[in-house]
Amino acid sequence: MGKKLKLACLGDSMVAFWGKDMPELRDRLESGFPGHAFELFNFGVSGTRSEYGIYRVTHEYPDPFGSGSHPCLSAVSPDIVIVESFAYNHRLDGMHRIGHYKQTLGRLVDVIKETTPAKLLFMVTIPPDKETFLENAPVYREVALDLRQEWGEYSEKYLLAAIDFAKERQIPLINVFERVRGLVASGTPLQWFIDQNDHIHPSRYAYDWIAREIVDALKKYQVIGDQFEG
Repeated sequence: MGKKLKLACLGDSMVAFWGKDMPELRDRLESGFPGHAFELFNFGVSGTRSEYGIYRVTHEYPDPFGSGSHPCLSAVSPDIVIVESFAYNHRLDGMHRIGHYKQTLGRLVDVIKETTPAKLLFMVTIPPDKETFLENAPVYREVALDLRQEWGEYSEKYLLAAIDFAKERQIPLINVFERVRGLVASGTPLQWFIDQNDHIHPSRYAYDWIAREIVDALKKYQVIGDQFEG
C-alpha cells in the first residue's frame, strides 16, 4: 500500500465544523484511492481570518478539539495541504480591502510552500443563503435581517475574490462555491448544503459533497502520483 499520506486542511469554521476526524473525507479518500492510506489533520479554527492561518503554519495554537496546544501545520510535514479561503471571516472588511485580502492569501500560500513539502490546493467553500444568513446562530439572534443579508452579500464578494485569487496564482482550485451554485440553478435546494441550525456552515450533506470535490480535484490535478507509491 505504500506510505501513509498526510493530508491537512487549513481554514476557519468551514473546516473546523467538519470535525477532527473529517469522516466524510476519510470515507471518500478510502473509496477514491483504495491503494493508499491517509492520515488526516484538521487545522480549522472557528472565527479566524487568513492572517491567523499564516500564524498557524509555523506556530502552535490552542487546540480547538481538546485541551492543550495543537501543533503547527509545518510540524506535521504534510504531503498535501488544502487551504480554505477564510472568506466568511473577511466579510466585514469592505470592498476596498479585497486587494489586501488577496495579498494575505498570497502570503499564506507562500509560507506553506516555504515551510512544508506539500502539494497545495485552494478550496472555496459553499455560497451563503443570503435570505436566511446566520438565522438561528445564537450570537446573532437579535441582529436585523437586512443587516444579516448584507453580510451574506459581503461574504459572497469575498468568496468570489478567493476564486479570482486562485486563478490569478494558478493554484489548483477546488471550487465548491461554483459547483453548489450550479446544482442550485439546476433545482437542488440551497438549504440542503447549509446547516439549518445556524444558516452559515456546511451541512453533513455538503461535507460529503466537499469530500467528493476534493477527491475529484486530487485526481484531476494528479496530486497523488508515483512518488507516493511503495
